[in-house]
Amino acid sequence: MLQKVMVVNDNELLLMIAEKMINICHFAKETITATDGQIALEYFDKLLKEPSTVDHQAPEFIFLDLHMPTMDGWEFLEIYTKQYAKHFPDIRIAILSASADMTDMLLLVKYPIVIDFISTPFDEAILAKLASKLMQHA
Repeated sequence: MLQKVMVVNDNELLLMIAEKMINICHFAKETITATDGQIALEYFDKLLKEPSTVDHQAPEFIFLDLHMPTMDGWEFLEIYTKQYAKHFPDIRIAILSASADMTDMLLLVKYPIVIDFISTPFDEAILAKLASKLMQHA
């Protein structure tokens, strides 16, 4: 079981479902949420301003929606990989999407921190498969 995961999605209902599923399946002890990429990056900014909090406050995994207003998942990935990934080298990401767009999947190849593409809403079987993948990357 992971200590902490982050779910970044602009859909409040999907955020709630994801949080409940993560809890029910014992995927992580704690789930934090952000409604767009900018809010998620602000969370990492706060961690970097207080280095003593990084180890116990940083999520180990991020579920990221690609299509959001303000800052979408693509912008988040671009900024995160350039400015934050070096500070949080163990964090991995799964992309959340309501539709499996082949173009999106092909573009994700350039981001090695992305280990999966998941259709929303996800279920227990998907989380079990993802947990197995994370163990392989550890």
